[in-house]
Amino acid sequence: MLIGREAEINLLNSYYNRPDDQVMIMYGLDGVGKSSLAKEFEKDVRSYHFDCKPLFEREMLYQWANYSHKELDLKEYPSFMDVFEAIDASEDSSKTVIVFDEFQYLLKYSTDFTSQLFKFLTESEKTYFVILISSSIEWVENSMVKKIGMDAKHITGFFKVKELSFASFREYFSKMRFEDVVSAYAILGGIPRLWTYFDKNKSLKENIVNNILDINSPLFTYGEEAVKKELRETGVYNTILCALASGKNKLNDLYNHTLFSRAKISVYIKNLMELGFVSKEFSVDTEGRNNTQKGIYDICINYVDFTYKYIFTFKSELELDSKAAFYEKHIKPNIKKYTAKFFPLVCREYLEYQNDHGNLPIRYSRLGRWIGKLGTIDFVANDENGNTLLVLCNWEKPMIRFDDYEWLLFCAKQARIRADYCMLISAQGFDEKLKFASSSKKNITLVTLDNM
Repeated sequence: MLIGREAEINLLNSYYNRPDDQVMIMYGLDGVGKSSLAKEFEKDVRSYHFDCKPLFEREMLYQWANYSHKELDLKEYPSFMDVFEAIDASEDSSKTVIVFDEFQYLLKYSTDFTSQLFKFLTESEKTYFVILISSSIEWVENSMVKKIGMDAKHITGFFKVKELSFASFREYFSKMRFEDVVSAYAILGGIPRLWTYFDKNKSLKENIVNNILDINSPLFTYGEEAVKKELRETGVYNTILCALASGKNKLNDLYNHTLFSRAKISVYIKNLMELGFVSKEFSVDTEGRNNTQKGIYDICINYVDFTYKYIFTFKSELELDSKAAFYEKHIKPNIKKYTAKFFPLVCREYLEYQNDHGNLPIRYSRLGRWIGKLGTIDFVANDENGNTLLVLCNWEKPMIRFDDYEWLLFCAKQARIRADYCMLISAQGFDEKLKFASSSKKNITLVTLDNM
């Protein structure tokens, strides 16, 4: 049973229930759950699921006929049209789902897959829902339509499968302490395949030691291999990713650290962004533009960030040292700081839920981060009437103090925005002065993990 994919299943059902043929491109990060989602949907409908591999056309079709789909009446070396006609020969007249998983391999090694597919759909008297799955985000978004040509007009929908939410992660690891769940999410993110490598009955420390730091574990090489799979010149990309993981987030920082030309860095960063490894974040627009930083870059896949911060950087040391000793030296002293980087993602999800249910001081329509030269406001939320809610998230500090609240107000002044309401979210609690201020001022809200 899938967790957290009800909306996605409903979307697939809506396409299936349309009266005519449908051709959907389903794509997303490797491991995000595209195949599992399709197979869950296929349970209740007549379907055929074809796994595509990096093989030439003849061998691919041979394997489909002789290993994967023996229930179809196919000759030893069928053509694509033979496969389609064998499916069409069924006496069942209900709409049939046909899934081609990692279909980019078909287009790479076949000259006429799409033309044969759309010719078949046009000529058949039955109706079909074809799902073409790909893990190659950059190819789908930037090259696929050109590759398909005029046949692209037959595509009826694009569906990018996103990472699962923290709420789904928390449900999956329900036996783990909440603090450990947040840290585990900071490491694994919303890619469900990675979740399966963790033992739900073990602690965070045990999982890191046994399932990440073990050189024989799939997670040991997963992050690095994900980059290798999509990119050439990995030396340049690895250098940039290591720099980003160490906190070099601006173009000038990357230049000073790597000594690559700014033009070269920009090109490689652009490629990493197109593949979904890196994002560029801009501050919310306020009147205090002179005090705002320009866009900053960061690794946006949690486990890739963790890999280049710890595993890739210290691989030789890890291969020589014991797993437990490596954990005590590198992970344990830094896990709070590392988790603090991703804790705002958890807070954002909390804010969105509370906003949807009308539980915040305002019903915001815009939410973003203000990135100042002297400080940062984790979230600036504005409603349609111009009211503003400022949010501060704390994971690392022992508690949020009244001084932190005053610093939030200072940042608001730098941004030239009103602090109509303030919400402070802390994993470690609040000092007494701030608690007193919250009780006496109606525009200050304090939130602990117990409330989330």
